[in-house]
Amino acid sequence: MLRFVLRFVAAFLFRGMSAVASFAAILCLSCESKGAEPVQPQVPAWQAPELLASGFRFTEGPAWCEDGYLLFSDLYGNKIYKWSEKERITTFLSPSESSNGICYDGSRFWVCRHAARDIAVLGKDGMIASFVGSYDGRKLNSPNDVAVSKKGIIYFTDPDYGVEPEDRELDFEGLYYIVNGSDGAILADDSLLKPNGVALSPDHTKLYVCESSSNTIHVFDLTSEGMPANRRALCCISGDGEVDGIACHKSGYLFIAFSAGGIVVVSPEGEQQGHIAFSAKDRIRNLCFGEDDGNTLFVAAIQSLYRVRLTYPDLLK
Repeated sequence: MLRFVLRFVAAFLFRGMSAVASFAAILCLSCESKGAEPVQPQVPAWQAPELLASGFRFTEGPAWCEDGYLLFSDLYGNKIYKWSEKERITTFLSPSESSNGICYDGSRFWVCRHAARDIAVLGKDGMIASFVGSYDGRKLNSPNDVAVSKKGIIYFTDPDYGVEPEDRELDFEGLYYIVNGSDGAILADDSLLKPNGVALSPDHTKLYVCESSSNTIHVFDLTSEGMPANRRALCCISGDGEVDGIACHKSGYLFIAFSAGGIVVVSPEGEQQGHIAFSAKDRIRNLCFGEDDGNTLFVAAIQSLYRVRLTYPDLLK
């Protein structure tokens, strides 16, 4: 009789505990699907910069192609180079009209050309053609950097770097965008001083623009038509450097080329989260993410090309 009672109590307790566990599991799932806070982006960590190549005159505008290679400019060398793990460095285009920023849109490259003062389209076969070179009938200054949204809208900056005053046809430095299918530039902002690097947020709802004159990173909301609006200052970078290019990681963190100051890492909210140091002779000009997982940062540093691999802490510890 005693043995029967013990078995009954054990079975009751087991079923009760299972029911509690099941209820807790259901409650947990309900919280995850309805009321739980979203997981915040992880703060990136990184390995030491790896030198890939050197001996250039003024590297700029790295752009990763899904076919497994990188294009980048040598502004003063008047060339576009190609880097791949297998072939290393080869010349992709020469002359390049002193190309600067480059962006890949999934099928072709968009190139800022200083000497031609235009935005050009570059095929994987090396054929290049001018696309936009003027605004309101006047020649652009010196297109500097470019980004392309998943809607096919092109965004570019146009400071007056290297243009003699007598050769200028515009009396401002602009941020422009080009709607897919159009061959005309639309002015988005004419009040920036030395607008430079541009990058899109991971969901392509925001546009980030570096203003070199004040070391300020501005952010614009993008309307459903792709127009930049509601400009505001995200952050201002202080220190011994000048903001230049910018790249946005898939986590939303921004990596900002800061010339002699290396690379500054900024959260989506504008808080400085870290710094990637380089040698004293390096001047970080531009950067982009690439490789299969999108966690590799390619860095143009005047005379050199670097690679920085990002790593992440384990959130489940």
